Amino acid sequence: MNTYPSVLEIEGELLAEVNLTAEQMAKMNHARAVFRELHSILMFQIIPSLDGGWTNPLASQIECRLEAISFDSCNFLWKKRHVGAAHDAVNVGGVQ
Repeated sequence: MNTYPSVLEIEGELLAEVNLTAEQMAKMNHARAVFRELHSILMFQIIPSLDGGWTNPLASQIECRLEAISFDSCNFLWKKRHVGAAHDAVNVGGVQ
């Protein structure tokens, strides 16, 4: 005997799949690396040098903004990070 409901109601909006080229993914990989450098500079050099260091209100604002960038970009599509590398497109487009 089947105990499952006959109709499954799903709420929300279905979105189309996103397709990225190897070049676009390589650019995301590069953006992630540059962000990591910026994060390091801000967290380990700039914030400690502020008047009051980590207690300075600007420190929490910087940290909040960095966190928002990571979350809002899904950490620059971290789960798909190998796509560019798999297509030998790690250094495609622009200068390093």
